Amino acid sequence: MPKRRHIRRTLAAIPQNLFLWLGSLLVPALSRRAELRLARLIARLLCRPCIRWYRYARTNVDLVYGNSIPESEKERIVRESFESSSRVLVDYFWFARRTQERLDRHCELGDETTRRWVEGDFPGVFVTAHFGNWELAGLLVASHGRRLWSVFKPLGTRAVARRMRRFRSGAGQRVIPREGAMVGVVRALRARDVVAMVLDQHVDGRDGGVYLDFLGTPASFSPAVGTLSRRLRVPVLVAAMVYDAERDVYSLRAVREFSAEETAATEPEAITRGIVSAMEHMIQYWPGQWMWAYRRWKRWQPGDDPKRFPWYAKLDPLATPVAPPAAGRAP
Repeated sequence: MPKRRHIRRTLAAIPQNLFLWLGSLLVPALSRRAELRLARLIARLLCRPCIRWYRYARTNVDLVYGNSIPESEKERIVRESFESSSRVLVDYFWFARRTQERLDRHCELGDETTRRWVEGDFPGVFVTAHFGNWELAGLLVASHGRRLWSVFKPLGTRAVARRMRRFRSGAGQRVIPREGAMVGVVRALRARDVVAMVLDQHVDGRDGGVYLDFLGTPASFSPAVGTLSRRLRVPVLVAAMVYDAERDVYSLRAVREFSAEETAATEPEAITRGIVSAMEHMIQYWPGQWMWAYRRWKRWQPGDDPKRFPWYAKLDPLATPVAPPAAGRAP
């Protein structure tokens, strides 16, 4: 069995490494217009009912919006989401060359709050989601001279992981491996640096995930930011790297800020709830820029109704069971 698994991984690595080689060779040499055309082409190829990621995206949009919007609007959200994700993909390669020049031309700090964080000298946690171009957000902050660390989970083959790590380091950003990340995060915050974390991924109950209402359905989130910010008394900024298609510019915008005084006086779960609420706000305001093609609601808690969840969801046996309704109240 281990031998078969090794063979499958080896075979799966071939197309990944080929794509990495071609992308690294060809995309950085394209004009910006040609690069955006390539992103749209990739989106059209992926945004099809026969593609698994399309089924995830359409299922999630149906779950969140139900009958509140017409089918054509749902399809528009899915299509724009695939275009956004495809743009992130090709931007990996395009911004890897002449990084500072291209950041200056196509990225900006969108408001005074983000500017204060980038130009400041205090510890803090940047929180975002798989929204807009979250990867360029870290590059933009680091390019302004702010010492920024991002928590990094290797994906794909070793070559792909090395490439992603090199991309994040392109403008001076530093990387903390996800395994054992808390030690590195605490060290960075105590050195008055800022740490960037993407917080919309699913976290199983065995890993400490906390189930909170997210766009109308319970989803599990990491409580790490709430716990750390409370313990170390550091501020938190929920921000979004929003794409403006008319100007072809990514703008880093503050969605919600928690001051150091606020985090010190607030329970970790309440901070996490506030972060989740801020992420809901950015997704509801710019729905086409969130990555819907992800199994976000992949687990439910014991005692919850499985019918509330998508077809791809499964039981999370180690999660805290849902509390039964109080006596005398309707469920």
